[in-house]
Amino acid sequence: MARTNDHEWLVTAMKCAGIIILGLFLYLGIEQYAESELNAIAKRTAHSEKELISLELETFKNTTDTIASAILDEKTSLLLARLYRGEENNVTVRKQLLKRYAPLYEKLRDFSLEHMRFYLPDGIVLLRLHSPEKYGDSMLASRSSIAMIVQEHKPLHGFESGLYRAIYPIFHRKDFVGIAEISFSFAPMKKVLEKINEEKARYFLVFNLRQIEEGIDEEQLSDYRRCHVDPAFIMRKGENHGIELFREVDFKTSLMPYREFFTILMSRSGRYHVVSFLPLKMIDGSHGGYVIVIHDESEAVHALLNGVQVAKMAVVLIVFVAVLLILMLHFYRVKAIRDRIDPLTGVYNRQGCMVALGNGGRRYALIYIDIDGLGKINEAHGRQKGDEILKTVARIIDSHIRKDDIFCRHGGDEFLLFIANATEDQAKIIADKVRKHVDIHRFDIDEDVTISTGIAIRRRSESIASLIARAAKELEEPGDRESRASTPE
Repeated sequence: MARTNDHEWLVTAMKCAGIIILGLFLYLGIEQYAESELNAIAKRTAHSEKELISLELETFKNTTDTIASAILDEKTSLLLARLYRGEENNVTVRKQLLKRYAPLYEKLRDFSLEHMRFYLPDGIVLLRLHSPEKYGDSMLASRSSIAMIVQEHKPLHGFESGLYRAIYPIFHRKDFVGIAEISFSFAPMKKVLEKINEEKARYFLVFNLRQIEEGIDEEQLSDYRRCHVDPAFIMRKGENHGIELFREVDFKTSLMPYREFFTILMSRSGRYHVVSFLPLKMIDGSHGGYVIVIHDESEAVHALLNGVQVAKMAVVLIVFVAVLLILMLHFYRVKAIRDRIDPLTGVYNRQGCMVALGNGGRRYALIYIDIDGLGKINEAHGRQKGDEILKTVARIIDSHIRKDDIFCRHGGDEFLLFIANATEDQAKIIADKVRKHVDIHRFDIDEDVTISTGIAIRRRSESIASLIARAAKELEEPGDRESRASTPE
């Protein structure tokens, strides 16, 4: 049969939609891959920084132990032992310790030493080298490390009240006679870490404000500033160079509860930074702050993002070209179909009929159909009415034939109906059926509309032109059909 495909646009639209959906999945997949790779870069950076910081803390511990072993000698332990036994008083011992350690303390301050202190065995401050006039106060309540060393008599290392503290019990023979403490700021560690990373990373310490307030006074608290990321945390003013990135991008988040996490931030200059938040354990083993590492990873991130951008553009281009090709193929098919379709009736024209028949030697029965008296109808009712009858007759015939049959307009008021693998008797039955359907249809004119048919069976190796010519010769006149219909059997 010769009909235009009503679903052609729907099929084309579905193909285009399928390509677009596939492209969208690929696009989203690329984005997911990029996000996964960015997380992997950040995770690797955070892991390496965590190991580096751990190594530096261990190195710093060894350094403080070396300093302590050099300065806390037998003379100091003996002096504290005499005080412990009551052979000397606090004032005398304090003066001797100050005289001995003041010069050393001043030298070590150039290496970021903040405090050097001596305590009595019960945790009472004997001497503060940074503030000699303040002494006699107990640190047991405000400093958990002092309480721990008073009870356990074991050295302690770690951060407390904003400083890295190394605290040592002092023994004379077997007697616990006092405590020594040396405290450093984070500055020397920060310097070493940044040098190792060739200035591509910046390191900062932030501490829980509430915990810091419990361990230092108002004067010492003035050395700190609130952290932009979370105002519940503070950092030393002299150690905040490079942390402006958070204000620049206005990055804020809650740092509680303590957990290890990371993010990637882009500065206004377009550089990408992996920011790692590593929980910081205090000297007593509890968490009390973070080491924040801002690591410049612009090269790795830019390389990844550039690759991802290229991949995205490739997907978009491929989808565009694929959709364009589908649409071009669709329009080509539509044009090809239109070239083979009779525009008035919607069935095959002669070209379409030849294409549908192909070049094979398939056996056909041909019914040659002619609309009787169409010329007179055109003269009486006009060409438009004649065209309506042509379309109606074509529709009637087309709706009562098989799917494998080929129906086309041969020209003017003539149609061809090719019936595959049919005998002459079968063709006559089909011809009578379509003729009756036309006969019983009510056309909106007074004249009856009828059709005449001629039948021919294709011979072996016969051309289609020859078959059509033979069928045309068999076309019966209306009078012959009426005569045959009125003859009694």
